[in-house]
Amino acid sequence: MKRIFIAAGFATALFTASAIVAPAFADCAGDMAKITDAMKAAKLDDAGTAKAKDLMTKATAAQTAKDEAACTASTAELMKMMGLKS
Repeated sequence: MKRIFIAAGFATALFTASAIVAPAFADCAGDMAKITDAMKAAKLDDAGTAKAKDLMTKATAAQTAKDEAACTASTAELMKMMGLKS
């Protein structure tokens, strides 16, 4: 019986942790979609375009690696470049 309570507590902790992290990554993915749309209409110089592509690559890699901080940092900078509000 004691093991059941420990397992239930552990499962609850894992579920709670995933519920906290999942919305952040959903926001990152949503921001990346907004940025992709904004990039189609953006008029950036060559350096700006290269920087935007680099940041988008970093954001995508961070999202794949489940690195919330790096994804958020990259998308925040991109949104600022595109004139979008987060």
